[in-house]
Amino acid sequence: MTDPLPVPPESSPESDYRLWIGNLDSRLTEFSILKILQKFGSLKKFDFLYHKSGPDQGKSRGYCFASYDNKASAEHAMAKMNGKLALSKRLIVKWANKDVSIEQEKPKMTINAGNRAEEGDISPQSKIQAIEAKLQKMQDRNPSMDLKAVPGSSQLSVVQREARLKQLELINAKKQSRKPYKR
Repeated sequence: MTDPLPVPPESSPESDYRLWIGNLDSRLTEFSILKILQKFGSLKKFDFLYHKSGPDQGKSRGYCFASYDNKASAEHAMAKMNGKLALSKRLIVKWANKDVSIEQEKPKMTINAGNRAEEGDISPQSKIQAIEAKLQKMQDRNPSMDLKAVPGSSQLSVVQREARLKQLELINAKKQSRKPYKR
């Protein structure tokens, strides 16, 4: 039986000089971008991302991550690669940010329309009334603002189609009423 491979220790933000390389041409391979990145220093970690599902399954996502052993190598790679043309696209190289959105919970939306209620016990009717009150305040501030839908304003509406048909009928009637030029 073989021994399991040791798991690398989690790197601290101070020792992890991680770059995000984006706007990669779809024809660039993992091997080619890896070889380019290795010219600037010793890589600690390299992540080339692919689509896992959908119509683009197996294709590149258009970006990758590279971690260098030291800050000087990472800065050198960023300075040399950012803005350079790789096949048909200019590379974008930035410091990679940790995703803090996973750790933080989204703040809950509160609607305040004069009468304050607890966050957990707002009924749908209360929300509708609050939105209507807000719209009324906006309309009072700007009376020229018209929130009513104009009938037939859509290109696909029945009113628009009928108007176009009438215009075509008038044009055809004018063409038929014209008399040919006589010599």
